[in-house]
Amino acid sequence: MEIPNNVCTGFYGSTMSFTFVDLFAGIGGFHAALGVMGGQCVYASEIDKDAARIYQRNWGLMPDGDITLAANDEVMEVPPHDVLVGGFPCQPFSKSGKQMGMEETRGTLFWNIAKIIEVHKPKIVLLENVRNIAGPRHIHEWKVIITTFRQLGYRVSREPLVVSPHLIRPEFGGRPQVRERVFIAATLLP
Repeated sequence: MEIPNNVCTGFYGSTMSFTFVDLFAGIGGFHAALGVMGGQCVYASEIDKDAARIYQRNWGLMPDGDITLAANDEVMEVPPHDVLVGGFPCQPFSKSGKQMGMEETRGTLFWNIAKIIEVHKPKIVLLENVRNIAGPRHIHEWKVIITTFRQLGYRVSREPLVVSPHLIRPEFGGRPQVRERVFIAATLLP
């Protein structure tokens, strides 16, 4: 029996199928992982035109551009979905640069993510950013993000999950570089 592309075999032979949105998608790293797991992408956004063209070539879906135009207080062009993923812009939180956090326009893009979550209530949210977003410089923004998730009805750890490619075994995608990333995983409470 052939398994359709949007379904994968899970534990003990069960099948899984889910929809996801891929925000700040780049060339599609999250898409690659979720597609292999049985996910079907129903929406992607990527403002960089070159990355968006590669995403389209890789995945057959042309990402929308500016998420602030597609998801805000007046407009919601993002369709319903089960899982939301995104690597929202890290420049405002990075140690290199001005470190203005949510005081800079790119730093406020989390609020567009929050609007999507508020409207669609995906079961799982997975966001990625630089280590510095969880402090010490941006501890206030970190607390705002965690509090917002909880106010929207999600379970999320107040402690960041910090991962660096050099700590992941090569067969699982690890690389010989130290580039710590923070992952924020939130699940919708019943």
